[in-house]
Amino acid sequence: MNKTKKKPNRRYQGLLTFLGFITAGLVVAQVLVFIFFSTQAGALAEINQEKERLVLENHQLQTEISQLTFLPVLEDRAEKLGFLPPASQDPWSSVIYLSKQLPIASAN
Repeated sequence: MNKTKKKPNRRYQGLLTFLGFITAGLVVAQVLVFIFFSTQAGALAEINQEKERLVLENHQLQTEISQLTFLPVLEDRAEKLGFLPPASQDPWSSVIYLSKQLPIASAN
């Protein structure tokens, strides 16, 4: 019988063990990176939803501002607040003098 059985070389066995640890470490690192990026994707989705909501709100506010500053609406509000149209359409009479009013806040 052959007494010299082939034994794995210790050097190769150490290398295989080292490569096994490296592979296991890389697998763990990949799982951790996947978890990190999946949570970041959730946060990014929330930010995008908030952005879309704010863009829609901005558009609604711009529409409301344009409706409130429409000239006929302003004229109607001015009438309700007591503003009077000028006495004539003469360009020199476009200045309206207001009577003196008491200050709203006085320093008593």
